[in-house]
Amino acid sequence: MKNLYIKISLLFLATIHFFSCGEVAVDLGLNTYAPKIVIEGYLTPNKKIDGIKITRNIPLNTQVNPALLILSNADVRITDLQSNKEYKLTFVPAKLSYEYNGTDLKIGFDKSYKLNVTATIDGKVLSTSSITKTPKEGFRIIHSLSDLNPMFYREKDDLGNVKNFSIKFFPSAETDFYLISIVALEASEATFVYDNPFITMKREDLLKRLDQFKYQLKWLQNINSFAGSIHYDLDWLDLWFYGKYRTIVYAGDQNFKLFMLTHKNVQEFDGNFHEPRLNLQGDGIGVFGSLIADTVYFQVKK
Repeated sequence: MKNLYIKISLLFLATIHFFSCGEVAVDLGLNTYAPKIVIEGYLTPNKKIDGIKITRNIPLNTQVNPALLILSNADVRITDLQSNKEYKLTFVPAKLSYEYNGTDLKIGFDKSYKLNVTATIDGKVLSTSSITKTPKEGFRIIHSLSDLNPMFYREKDDLGNVKNFSIKFFPSAETDFYLISIVALEASEATFVYDNPFITMKREDLLKRLDQFKYQLKWLQNINSFAGSIHYDLDWLDLWFYGKYRTIVYAGDQNFKLFMLTHKNVQEFDGNFHEPRLNLQGDGIGVFGSLIADTVYFQVKK
């Protein structure tokens, strides 16, 4: 999906391995490698199906041209499980992803869709599938009740309390996971807030970590999805630059939720390893999910 500014590394997806529980030390050599189809794709109600990325994994400690990871000849199909009608997706070289260009498939709210992918990797025919159920209609940001007027950095009210930008939104019923992407649109060495109470940053060090501060990611989980509205304050700890910001709030399905919560957390405190929750059957890793997105903008004044 074009507007999904979530920092999920394809390199991580391309090298992820599954470990068994109960072993503190594991062998990460070439003998543990098994070819997998890597999926990164999302459906959005009332939006065109596009940006479905189909790649492959590689063994650890292997150098390869990133272009060779793309599976441009895969057979990629989506089935509308309401009608059981199947639709074949087309690879678009300019976007390095698959999409559906017909007009006869409409992604709806609270509907189920199945992705099937077949591809040949290292001479082996592999296949994977996954089912997503789109969120119910209803999620949207309430602009009139959100506090997004321009504000000075850590501006205070008349009582001396630090104010916050805030977002209020209507949730989708039965959707209890909401991801919040915050992007500083004018992030640079010149716009960084050096005079902040959280860290001391030298200019020469900032360039090495610019993206770490530019992109912020938060989420809300296990919320009351039947509440009249949800209120979220943006923390100044996530706003490191002066200038304009874009915040996208995503209402995600269960596949989206479980992937975001588990794809990095594969080792427990006791050292045991476990698999992330990927919800892909067969020879696949990654994520196939669905979501609804809404966007707001605000500005931190200097």
